[in-house]
Amino acid sequence: MANLTAWQTAKADLLSLLRRHPSWNEDEQAIIFDCNQALSIQPDMVDETAFTLLDIASEILSGEQLEDFRTALHAAVSGYSCTVSEENLEILRQRGGIRCAKDQKASRIIGKLCKKYGVDRHTRYNAVFAQLADALNPLTMQEIGVLSVHPCDFLEMSSKSNTWVSCHRLSDGGYQAGCLSYMNDRVSMVFYAVDADVSGEYRKAIRRYRQMFFYENGTLFQSRLYPADTGNALEVSKLFRHLVQKAISRCLTEPNLWYLKTKRPDLNAHLSTYRGSLHYPDYNYHGNLSVLQGHRKDTELTIGAAARCVCCGNELRSNGAIKCSCKEVVVCRKCGQTVARGQGIYLEDGFYCKTCLHICAACGRPTLGTMYPAYNRRGTLVEVCQDCYQQLTSGCASCSMASACRAMGHTLCEKATVAVA
Repeated sequence: MANLTAWQTAKADLLSLLRRHPSWNEDEQAIIFDCNQALSIQPDMVDETAFTLLDIASEILSGEQLEDFRTALHAAVSGYSCTVSEENLEILRQRGGIRCAKDQKASRIIGKLCKKYGVDRHTRYNAVFAQLADALNPLTMQEIGVLSVHPCDFLEMSSKSNTWVSCHRLSDGGYQAGCLSYMNDRVSMVFYAVDADVSGEYRKAIRRYRQMFFYENGTLFQSRLYPADTGNALEVSKLFRHLVQKAISRCLTEPNLWYLKTKRPDLNAHLSTYRGSLHYPDYNYHGNLSVLQGHRKDTELTIGAAARCVCCGNELRSNGAIKCSCKEVVVCRKCGQTVARGQGIYLEDGFYCKTCLHICAACGRPTLGTMYPAYNRRGTLVEVCQDCYQQLTSGCASCSMASACRAMGHTLCEKATVAVA
């Protein structure tokens, strides 16, 4: 209860913001994305990268050569498609002087063009060409994306059912309590991807990817992607960042224009870790920062918060478990109150306090149901369960005093006694 109270208080502003999104799911406490809908070619990205490629070409070419290159490059990218139309292929053949076939990838044609004109010898070429190729060949994913602040998603951020693990794994991770530190702060969100056939209770599904995001006042930090050893990790991270940026700008009803920072000194200026927090600070070694246009550029994100024992609610001091040494304390499954272990009774699926769980004086069985009054053989009033009560009162229907008992407000007389061991 202590962690849930801390979560509800700390995440109030973040919840208020995310609830404005049309794809918000209240039950999941998350925004749900169809990743496939976000994988179309982005014309702005293509234009920007093609302009950069033309810029470096202008450092090598000039005059008629540069003009031919410019015309051919425009023909390759102007359709904003992974392939080139027959009309533009003809322009490429005539002005670019290269052989290119129908259905050949636009990125491969551009590679041929750059090699023909010697642009591939420029020191910046490889990086710029890779960006343009990514823009023209968007990542193909079949997953559902989930941007969540649900408490269970923090606890399951490194679920044992995944094909990958991290140090926040509850079963054996070295930073188990860190899940609660992320859960209880103001800025942390969990983004993860599940299979496309999952239609609800996403927190129970296997996570193909998981990434932490932190947001406050127009500043967004994207931390390390798990798993990070896949061949398309960079593209996946770009997609996730694009989805989260777009979602936040939509919640704010502001243009989706962000300044991206990637240099570590710039990132460190925006980050701090809550003193006493128990999570592993991946963000100190991996990630990037985005600042929404029109917002202040000096916001500091304080990541993490005090993690509390899931049993007694006291603050945890060790990051290796989500429960402290309070072995003699249990939490009632029905009312949520913390009671001494001796005051709790275990029944089927958990502990219950004696206020919620009763012991029948007749059969001795514990029950959560309604209790009924009865007398024991010493004449003391006790409580019995419904089954025993029905047995005790089975003879009342034929008793001549039944109407008098009811008139006096009694349901049992001393003749109907309970044998108590």
